[in-house]
Amino acid sequence: MKTLVLSVDRDDDFGQKSGLNSPIIGREESINAALSLGLKDAEDSDVNTLLAAIGMYDEMVRKGIDTEIALICGDAKVGYESDLILSTQLENVLEMVKPDRVVLVSDGAEDEFIYPVISSRATIDSVRRVYVKQAPGVEGMYYIIMKMMKDKDIIMRLLTPIALVFIIFGLFSVIPQLWDLSLTWDMTKISQMAGGSIALILGLYLIYYIYDLSMRFKRFKNEFARAVKSGSQMIPFAILSVILVFAGIVFGADAALKDGGVDPLNQLLLFVGNLLWLLCFAFLSYETGRFVNLYMSQGRFNATYLVASVEVFAIAFIAQGAIDAVRFLFGYYPIETTLIFLEVIVGFLMAVFGGLLNTSFRDLVVGNGEETTEALQIE
Repeated sequence: MKTLVLSVDRDDDFGQKSGLNSPIIGREESINAALSLGLKDAEDSDVNTLLAAIGMYDEMVRKGIDTEIALICGDAKVGYESDLILSTQLENVLEMVKPDRVVLVSDGAEDEFIYPVISSRATIDSVRRVYVKQAPGVEGMYYIIMKMMKDKDIIMRLLTPIALVFIIFGLFSVIPQLWDLSLTWDMTKISQMAGGSIALILGLYLIYYIYDLSMRFKRFKNEFARAVKSGSQMIPFAILSVILVFAGIVFGADAALKDGGVDPLNQLLLFVGNLLWLLCFAFLSYETGRFVNLYMSQGRFNATYLVASVEVFAIAFIAQGAIDAVRFLFGYYPIETTLIFLEVIVGFLMAVFGGLLNTSFRDLVVGNGEETTEALQIE
């Protein structure tokens, strides 16, 4: 019975920093890869992960177990593209090594997203997670925090909820005061807006920093200019989406200020309820533009756009049911409970329909092979 000790580098630090091509199979090749990345970035946790895998390989060999070691790497753009590369490399490794079971060595939960892919192709006996020891004390903690702040995934998971809290608090502090200020000019209200304004600016700055919006705006500008020059059919749909988003914000704010009274929860529910459906139609318009543009430019039908639109409307129905239920329970608005149940049920049915639709398209692609894959792309 042959065992494969498999190390996973989902964001391809070995390729990005050391220029190594993966997959890497064998003990000597793995040692060279760990040394190469260690010389480039000794603090990278993937170095420790691979060394831990080598140590586990040596231990199993000493026990007389038929063992091989391999490293597979994904892509710097973690997500669908990275996992597709990992799947391809995994199949190559399994074809060459032909193991009966696999021991997965990882530096955290991020790499273990590949677990279902591996388990569908080979029996996984064990998963070992490697943690890197850090220096104790305040200086060590500061160093750890600074290193974490350079990790995009950690920043997004940790700071995004904080930024959203600041933005929501700032909006619902500033908007009512701006409304009162527009009705009656009072200089004291400007000073009262200070706290909400600071929270709003801080939240927006965090979002700007977390998602690197300057680079995204630059990329969007270049893509938009290229689309205009090429006569892309997506432009009017994108413009309509932007108009619908702004209209949703305006209608939501207007409803919250006029009908929400002084209760912040009621104002929030009214704002989200009025914004929700225009956001859905904005998304539908954008996805329709992508669908039309792909079909007109390449003659291909992409099922992902259709499935995504169904799922978004399913979420909208469920969210609307939840909003109506909260407003009913708190006595903000008299509404039939039957309507609330219908909204939730329709949402769940649409979600199930979207899942079945996605499964059907995937089965169609698998059943018909590469020709169908080119005609019906599933992203």
